[in-house]
Amino acid sequence: MLIRILEIPQSSGAFHFGGPEPQTFNEVDWFRDESGMMDTPEGREKIAVFVREKRYYNADKAYLVLHQSNTFTIGYTAP
Repeated sequence: MLIRILEIPQSSGAFHFGGPEPQTFNEVDWFRDESGMMDTPEGREKIAVFVREKRYYNADKAYLVLHQSNTFTIGYTAP
């Protein structure tokens, strides 16, 4: 299964569902989950560590780790 890493845009605080201000998520990486790591909490933590070691990673930004069966965020907190 394919795993996509998307950078979550900064929130403007505006309402976006049907609103005038769409949000653009930038895909910064993708790779295959050949060993089923997304199926366990331990595997997802290993993926989070892997992403934090990548050159594109910035601790001041948030990321969406998108997968067909499990999805999680890195560095995101809801405002």
